[in-house]
Amino acid sequence: MSAVQEASQPEYHVASFVAQAIPAQIQKVQNSILSQAGSEIHAVSDEGKIVFTIEADSQNRIGKTIDDIKQDSAILTLAPVYHQFLTEQV
Repeated sequence: MSAVQEASQPEYHVASFVAQAIPAQIQKVQNSILSQAGSEIHAVSDEGKIVFTIEADSQNRIGKTIDDIKQDSAILTLAPVYHQFLTEQV
């Protein structure tokens, strides 16, 4: 299979992140994360930590989504934890 054929195969990406938010604004941050397509929150602590994933069709889409989420001023830190992608093989 050529590199061009491989590049044109549909991709599925999932990435997980941990965010530290200002505890008093945690609901605002959760809403900001959930407003992004493909985002899902898996855990939230009273101290402001949020564990979430983003599913998308490309690495660029994951990056754009994270850039959008990082604009929330109530997010103190945001760290990637895991990224996996699969290609559909026909």
